Amino acid sequence: MIVALSLCVALFSANWTVLYVIQQAISRDLHLTPAAGVWLIYIYPAALLGVLIPVKGRLSVVLLGLAAFGLTSAAGAFAANGTMLVTCRAGQGLAAAIVVRAGFELARAHFRGTQWWPALVIPLAMAIPAQIVGPVLGGFITDHLSFRWVFLINVPLVVIAVVAVALFTPPARAINP
Repeated sequence: MIVALSLCVALFSANWTVLYVIQQAISRDLHLTPAAGVWLIYIYPAALLGVLIPVKGRLSVVLLGLAAFGLTSAAGAFAANGTMLVTCRAGQGLAAAIVVRAGFELARAHFRGTQWWPALVIPLAMAIPAQIVGPVLGGFITDHLSFRWVFLINVPLVVIAVVAVALFTPPARAINP
């Protein structure tokens, strides 16, 4: 379960920083205004504030959030204009927030006492290297393919995450408030 959550956190963290390096290529290809370029960068972390929304820690919520992340990533790969791409980035951020919140609620339901801290810290520790890898990977993909592949690569990664979460995360036990 901790590995599955770590995979999700790494995926979402890399997506947070991936556009920092390739924003100019996206702006050029989609003819973004400077304001749209700024929104493209900052809407994802702003939408991640959705983690503050109370969400029940259910396996189905995590899986639906992952599916939403995959769908908004695929839509972003085929975005025809800046407005659509910014909207897709907002959807990615909100979907990531839902998965993180519901995933950690699930972990809290399964890990008690001193077991809770590793279940929280290990996935969060994955965020740091993933945020470093994001711009490197984004630059490499954009230099050799197209910025659209930065979004499209999320689809198979989400499928892997869905399988990992479904296999390794037991359904939530009742949580006593």
